[in-house]
Amino acid sequence: QLEMEAVSKALAVLSGDDAHDLFSRTFNPSLAQVAATAASARREAAAKVLALAAKKASNPRLAALAFTVRLDAFERVKKAIDEMIEQLTKDKAAEIKHKDF
Repeated sequence: QLEMEAVSKALAVLSGDDAHDLFSRTFNPSLAQVAATAASARREAAAKVLALAAKKASNPRLAALAFTVRLDAFERVKKAIDEMIEQLTKDKAAEIKHKDF
């Protein structure tokens, strides 16, 4: 009951106009997107150069490297997802233990 009350108050604060205005003033999504797009474009260009060199030299190792460079962008995302799942599993176990107590 107490947790539900605290969550309701937190949601009321976070969904209020003051919180929305503060978020709007401090968050600039265009800067984050430009950085991500620029890094993605460089990664894609490097992968293309490696793929062309692999094809020209008939080198499967270079082809594998090009493939790895292209997929490397997803490694951080996969790692973050795995960490979130691990943390949620720990939280679930702690919550079950707390409720059983």
